[in-house]
Amino acid sequence: LAVYESPEAQELFDRLDILSPRELHSRYEAYMEQYVMSVGVEARSTLEMARTVVYPAAKRYQAELAAGEATLSAAGFGGDTETLARVSQLVTALISATDPLDEVIAGLRCDAAIAEQGTYCVESILPAMAEVRRAADALEHLVADDLWPLLTYQEMLFIK
Repeated sequence: LAVYESPEAQELFDRLDILSPRELHSRYEAYMEQYVMSVGVEARSTLEMARTVVYPAAKRYQAELAAGEATLSAAGFGGDTETLARVSQLVTALISATDPLDEVIAGLRCDAAIAEQGTYCVESILPAMAEVRRAADALEHLVADDLWPLLTYQEMLFIK
């Protein structure tokens, strides 16, 4: 979107009598406001889903794994502690990623210039969202299907 503000783009659109520099700037602001609003909505949705959908499912699975391990150990059989450790690590990573996302969402200043807001989205909000997504995506591959409350990528590709 920043290209809309470049002198080269303004000159080109003006010379070809497509848009005046003022019209081009107006479109830039409208598109940038739409972008910032979309990123804000997606970030808040990511945070809410991580905390209220993914985390509870992962914790239930973690508890099931731990209970299974305890039962197997009490019966004298070794179990699969690697999966439990991996799920535990990813649950911690998910929770560790949600607080920074919450903070950067709160840091989006509506009184700042629209270009600053767009830059903030790219440099702060999107990377924080990516961290939450990394943990959630990894958990999706481990958590049992009967506990996973969302459509998996597999289910989206091959509708049951």
